[in-house]
Amino acid sequence: MTRGANSGKRLAVIPMKDPSKAKTRLAVALTPQERKVLAEGLFQATVAKLQEALARLPGDAVDIAVVSNSPVISRIARQVGLFCIDDQDPGSLSLAVEAAAGWAAQQGYAALCVLPGDLAAPAVEDFTRLLAHPLDEASAVFCPAKDLGTNALLAPLPCPFPFRYGPKSLIAHLQAAEAAGLCAKVLPLTSLRIDVDTAEDLDHLLAHNPQALVREGAQ
Repeated sequence: MTRGANSGKRLAVIPMKDPSKAKTRLAVALTPQERKVLAEGLFQATVAKLQEALARLPGDAVDIAVVSNSPVISRIARQVGLFCIDDQDPGSLSLAVEAAAGWAAQQGYAALCVLPGDLAAPAVEDFTRLLAHPLDEASAVFCPAKDLGTNALLAPLPCPFPFRYGPKSLIAHLQAAEAAGLCAKVLPLTSLRIDVDTAEDLDHLLAHNPQALVREGAQ
């Protein structure tokens, strides 16, 4: 891959833990194997919807990558044509996204879109709207989670503000972007509000997709 080949393009990045270490907050509701199956299934479903959204955009304006040090996730990603960025297991989501942003900037991408791999029921229309959203080097876009977390963001590269994932990260990200001199915009997208972290989130997932009933599907 050459730097010039990506001029003007955007990179959509999905940070992922190894499935065997994911969804620990669901330990009260699911077995370790069920949590592993859930994490892999949510990731694959998110990627499929994202690829469908990309097919609606003109040309090849967006590439998709996963940032992870998990061999399982890397294998799944390569099977469906994603780039793989090894984050060297940095210990936090913010540092993993920093690694992805650095890689994307080195490859010449103009902007980074960060998306979670565990959305309960993402809509292709919402992915398309976000990926096609106007952006310049003086602006950034943030999509809130139901708990004021950041479930998606779109930022120019090199990214001029530090990533601030954690409780109420939407507020922290807005403040960081504004401190860097950017115009920070909140873009509420209904289907991106809920990721699957709690038993309540799992109920939401099953209400939208009964076939995702992990307890019956895990082996």
